[in-house]
Amino acid sequence: MSSKPASPLRLLFLTEGVMKLLGGMVFIVSPQTPLAVAVAAPIPPAALLLTRLLGTQTLTLGISMLLASAKTPKAVSSRRVVYWTVFARDATLVTVLALQLWLGDNVDALGFSPRGLRAWLTELMPFCMGHLWILTTKPHWF
Repeated sequence: MSSKPASPLRLLFLTEGVMKLLGGMVFIVSPQTPLAVAVAAPIPPAALLLTRLLGTQTLTLGISMLLASAKTPKAVSSRRVVYWTVFARDATLVTVLALQLWLGDNVDALGFSPRGLRAWLTELMPFCMGHLWILTTKPHWF
């Protein structure tokens, strides 16, 4: 019997990795789908391109999370770095979205409405806060 409590990280990595993989593919293949709630039609071509580019990041982070979910010693030892990387990307997105909402000229933000920016911010916050909570209060999980 091991005295170390079981860590839920592997399941968290698998779950979020699949979510990021699927979400990234949607952003790349059908950027108008997520943009439909944030941008009024017609969606500017620049918004479509930037959404596809964001999708590549999301897809890549999903792959990283899936690789880190493996049971090998090397994968297990990489989990903290992968988690900090995912948190850093999400926290940066949250910060930029919040600054755009509070200080930016939202009329000129590639057609994004303040409502759409708030929706995006609302979707990212639980992940961001969850990552921060795990990184700062559950280091023994790694």
